[in-house]
Amino acid sequence: MAVTIDILVALGVTAQLASCVGLLAMRTAIDRLHYGGAATGVGPALIAAAVCVREGFFTSNGLNAVVVAVLLALLGAALSTATARAIRLRERGTLKASEAEREARS
Repeated sequence: MAVTIDILVALGVTAQLASCVGLLAMRTAIDRLHYGGAATGVGPALIAAAVCVREGFFTSNGLNAVVVAVLLALLGAALSTATARAIRLRERGTLKASEAEREARS
């Protein structure tokens, strides 16, 4: 069981480090948002899984870890969406799709 916990924590930390490197490497804010979104979803879920393996799912620590991971994922996605909409509005003046974007969807 200790090996499983160590692997989950290592994967969670690696996911967070990869997100940080991606944030530093990307040039545009929209590209950075993708790595920020991964940082709020993947790493915390793996760390919460490690806590649940060690403490048990139906304990206060296990449930707290799951609640925190779910809230990070949901609120991180909402914040990323709001930020992307604000960037698009600032850059283009509208949230509506351009003709080229509509054609690319079809």
